[in-house]
Amino acid sequence: MMVTNWDGHWDALPNNETYYTKKMIRFELKADKLLDRAPTLFIKLKSKDIKKPEKAWIGYVYGFKDEDNKVRFKVNVEKSLPLTDIPQRYLSLKEGWYLEAERVELIIPPEFALYPPFFYSMLTTSDWKEFENFTFWLLKLIGIHKLHRFEKQRGRADGFFIFGNLAVIYDCTLEVEFDETKRQQ
Repeated sequence: MMVTNWDGHWDALPNNETYYTKKMIRFELKADKLLDRAPTLFIKLKSKDIKKPEKAWIGYVYGFKDEDNKVRFKVNVEKSLPLTDIPQRYLSLKEGWYLEAERVELIIPPEFALYPPFFYSMLTTSDWKEFENFTFWLLKLIGIHKLHRFEKQRGRADGFFIFGNLAVIYDCTLEVEFDETKRQQ
């Protein structure tokens, strides 16, 4: 679990990168405990003075860089969680980075237990680049092997393929209200 009161954490980090000072790490810092892509619960407290949880997310951290007095890492937030779904013992934590040996079953919905990891990651990602890559690989997995991806296409189609007599231009989006933003496609 990672808990902060900083503005813009965890869902609005520049370059998805942040750090914790070593004083904020609440476990013995060893290389074998810094696991890339370990499921992580992120909690944002209202402020330094008001220690009440404001928001929570599930995701993972990766790309650790151990520096003199801090550990830098990248953050991938997969989805937000209602505070009611989080055990109270986690909501009462102070700022810091905590290591939990047991898996928290309430965070990952039971219906995801049967999904292969590829589909779970595709369904829960909030990173548009990652979603575009998952879509590309999904098309490959279903048998569309002659597939062209467009580069530098922000706001436009992501790729093109021919399926039988059908020419398809596809565009991936994570936006819920895509009718207006994707009207051109």
